[in-house]
Amino acid sequence: MNKSKIKKEGKKVIKLESEALAKLSNSLNNKFVEAVELISNQNGKIIISGVGKSGNIAAKIAASFTSTGIPAIFLSPVDASHGDMGIIDKNDVLMILSNSGESHELADLINFSKKKKIKIISITSTHKSLLSKNSDINLILPSHIEADKLQTIPTTSTTMALALGDALCCSVLSLRKFDKKSFSELHPGGKIGKKLKTLRDIMDTDIPIIQSESSIIDAVLVMTAKKYGCVVVLDKNKKIKGIITDGDLRRSIARINIKEKATNIMKSKPIIAKGDLLISSAIVLMNKYSITSLIIANQNKPIGIVNIKKCLENDS
Repeated sequence: MNKSKIKKEGKKVIKLESEALAKLSNSLNNKFVEAVELISNQNGKIIISGVGKSGNIAAKIAASFTSTGIPAIFLSPVDASHGDMGIIDKNDVLMILSNSGESHELADLINFSKKKKIKIISITSTHKSLLSKNSDINLILPSHIEADKLQTIPTTSTTMALALGDALCCSVLSLRKFDKKSFSELHPGGKIGKKLKTLRDIMDTDIPIIQSESSIIDAVLVMTAKKYGCVVVLDKNKKIKGIITDGDLRRSIARINIKEKATNIMKSKPIIAKGDLLISSAIVLMNKYSITSLIIANQNKPIGIVNIKKCLENDS
C-alpha cells in the first residue's frame, strides 16, 4: 500500500467515525437528561463497568468523573463475580457499557444490582438486549458500522461510547457549576494544576506601600527595601491612588526634589488584577503593558503583588 492509499484509509476511518458522532449528537433525548440528573443527584459513587474494549472505555470515563469531583470507579464484571461486588453501595449508580448488551460476564453484576435496587444506566446499541431490559435508563448508540475493513473490531462503537461518557460528565459539571477553581483544587500537581493556578496562589502579601502624603525619598526607601521596583500609593481610605516605578524615578531624577510629595511623579491609573486571575493570563497582561510587577487588589484595595519572574516559574 503506497502513502496515498494509507492516508486515504486513515481519512476514511476518521470520516466514518465523525459521521457516527454526528448521529450520536442528534440522537440525544430525554433519557440522556434523566441520566445526567441521576448522576448529579446521587449521594454515593458512580460504578462504571464493561468487558474488553468497552471496559477500557469505562475505565477512562470513570477517571474523567473522578478528576472532576464526582467519585467514580471502574469495576470489572469478572472481578465483580469473584468477590468485588462488595464495593457497590445502596447509594451508588451503576453505568454499564456493552455494544451488544449480551456479554455473559455482565449477568452476575446486573442480578446483584437489581437485587440491591441499584439504579443502572446502560450504554449499548439495542433496546432488545439483556442489558437494556434490566436497566433503569437506556442510552442507545445509533446504528453504525465498525471502521475496520471486516467491520468487527470495536472502533466506531467505542468512539461513540467514549464521546457519550464525556457528554455525561461535562453535562453533570455544567449542572453542578464546576469551575476552574474547583478543578484546580483536585489537580494541585502536574502541568494541568500549574495552568490553573491563580495569582492568589503565588502572590506576596508584603506589598511596597506608601501613603499619599509620603515624600519621594520615602518611596525610594520602600522601593529599595521591598525589591519589586515599585511602590503603591494609597489614599486615606487605604485604596490605590497610584503607583511609582523605578522607571518613573529615573525619568524624573533631573527635575525633582526628593523631599517633595511622591504623588508629583505618581502614575494615577496603575494596572491591577484580581486574585482569581490565572497566572498565564497575568503574564499576557504584564507583557501587554510592558510591566514586571503586578498589583493584586480587591475593591481597589491592594492584597498582594507578584513579579513576572514568579509568574513564569509557576506557569512552566
